[in-house]
Amino acid sequence: MKKYVFLAILTIFICSCGKGPIHVATTESEAVKRGYGDPKLQELYDQNETLLREIYLRFTKANVNIYKEGIGLSLLTDRQNDKLHYIMVNIRPQEIVFDESKSKPEQRFSQVLQTYVRKYVGYMKKEDIDRPDIEGLAFGVYWPVRDYSQCNTHGGFIEYIHVYMPTAEVYDLLDGRSTFEEAIGNSEVVTSLNLDKATSVKPVF
Repeated sequence: MKKYVFLAILTIFICSCGKGPIHVATTESEAVKRGYGDPKLQELYDQNETLLREIYLRFTKANVNIYKEGIGLSLLTDRQNDKLHYIMVNIRPQEIVFDESKSKPEQRFSQVLQTYVRKYVGYMKKEDIDRPDIEGLAFGVYWPVRDYSQCNTHGGFIEYIHVYMPTAEVYDLLDGRSTFEEAIGNSEVVTSLNLDKATSVKPVF
């Protein structure tokens, strides 16, 4: 009887630490978004396919994980209802993981923005954005929040930060004419924390 109880407990533990949905792309075909419902986005993808592959290789050679369909094009609408087309790069760095019981959403947001968005947006090049009909960069960082009492390698939920930087802000940041804080202040920042819906925020440094 004791053996069966032990097996049941072991099964529960294994299940609690089992792999959930896999959000990291493992191949180029998983990483690069190729199909778009919007005709203009599809046209821009066809024109920039080689560039998007170069961005994928740049990050993977640096051992930076890519979110599934995280590299491609993103469509934004400004306050005048004009459509804007941005190069999209969404990454899921393997070194970012938080224990839910030892961190708060605001702390996680601040750490990821100031440490990891700052670091990895520097992997971009001006030539990535210097393309016809491309108005900026949509750069996202995703990370897991886990219950370490159950499992510190799998499970939990995903949070993210998306920064929408107009072309001028990308140029100024990469050329050193503006600080990271200035570039972020002149960009749109959207985040989803603690399983809440995505909201636009204005970071305070």
